[in-house]
Amino acid sequence: MILHIIRHAAPDYEHDTITEYGWREARALGAWMKDKPLDKIYTSPRGRAKDTASPTCEIKGMTPEVLPWTDECMDYMESHVLKPDDQCSYRFSVQTGAYDFVDFKDTERMQTIYRMKQHSDEFLASLGYVREGIFYKVENHNDQHIAVFCHGGFGAEWIAHLLGIGPGLSFPAICLSTTSVNTFEFQNHESGYIRPHLLAYNDVAHIHVARANHTF
Repeated sequence: MILHIIRHAAPDYEHDTITEYGWREARALGAWMKDKPLDKIYTSPRGRAKDTASPTCEIKGMTPEVLPWTDECMDYMESHVLKPDDQCSYRFSVQTGAYDFVDFKDTERMQTIYRMKQHSDEFLASLGYVREGIFYKVENHNDQHIAVFCHGGFGAEWIAHLLGIGPGLSFPAICLSTTSVNTFEFQNHESGYIRPHLLAYNDVAHIHVARANHTF
């Protein structure tokens, strides 16, 4: 299975849509995706994610499905420490990844991050990949190509979760450009367990191609 995590285009936050420049980005992305395999399209409930997805949906003749749990939240966009002189400590296991963040365990924002992890695991389980620690048990072979249009803060934390990186270490270390495509491959292994491979990070090739073709 291929999973594309795509950040929305240049945002107009006030009106929850995308700017004129953002529409150019979104159309360039749609043109880029035209000849690429795509079986399902999901979006955040936010207008800026839906609008970014719309050119791709139109050119592919597909109807997106809204995933409420992919909504943006400021809880995803905090530093890994509460103030400059704080110390972030955690434990790490090759089986479970990073856990026990001392500076997060008493904060309300951890509830948001844990909910995201739970929803991610449920979503991927529905696609045939059941989370066990930082690995996924392959319950069903899945050859689909899936795109999820979402947000910078949420996307960074989701990518971190898929990689087994602890919460709060992702933002702003993982900084997603607008309309960037971040691609994971869920391969099948004879052991029955896999870890998703990050094939592309912050890919904005569609912008470069559109500029080279004078269509941007």
